[in-house]
Amino acid sequence: ECLVGSEMCIRDSLYIPPGFPHDGITHETALNYSVGFRGPNGRDLISSFADYVLENDLGGEHYSDPDLTCREHPGRVEEYELERLRTMMIDMIRQPEDFKQWFGSFVTTPRHELDIAPAEPPYEEEEVLDALLGGEKLSRLSGLRVLHIGDSFFVHSEQLDTTDAEALDALCRYTSLGQEELGSGLQNPAFVSELTRLINQGYWYFEE
Repeated sequence: ECLVGSEMCIRDSLYIPPGFPHDGITHETALNYSVGFRGPNGRDLISSFADYVLENDLGGEHYSDPDLTCREHPGRVEEYELERLRTMMIDMIRQPEDFKQWFGSFVTTPRHELDIAPAEPPYEEEEVLDALLGGEKLSRLSGLRVLHIGDSFFVHSEQLDTTDAEALDALCRYTSLGQEELGSGLQNPAFVSELTRLINQGYWYFEE
């Protein structure tokens, strides 16, 4: 406890050990600081990228050495051959579009199970549009990962069609949003259709 002027303030700290997903919500006005971050290690990244390569049937080019000649030592691997193999592997990671799609999927994949509840019954596009134009707000599912990477948008390991870049960016930017944040996107039928699909999947829901 501490005294600030004539007011009393209370400082609380809570330790949550690794492996215990959590979502903290304050019930009163307060300043909250959460300290802790576990970035992926090299093994995680390489393993995930290898899975992406296999799933998308990439890297089908075979190693070749058109300059190969007879050599005195048939059991020796030359440095230039190792370098050619290394370059062949690195070139797969250097493909910008494949790398971006892999990373977007990887980084938006949750590390724990989310409490996803699909809308029941499903919303129609007209219902979603009428609700938002009527002033209702959407909340993002706690723990859902939504990112804007380059000119692409990813939600829960899925790359979205760029139906309206400004409105999709709002989905990434705000955890609670409505007509003001979505702007002209609500006049775009393709975006409204995509948003309705995401709501029906349980990724966003209308605030009560």
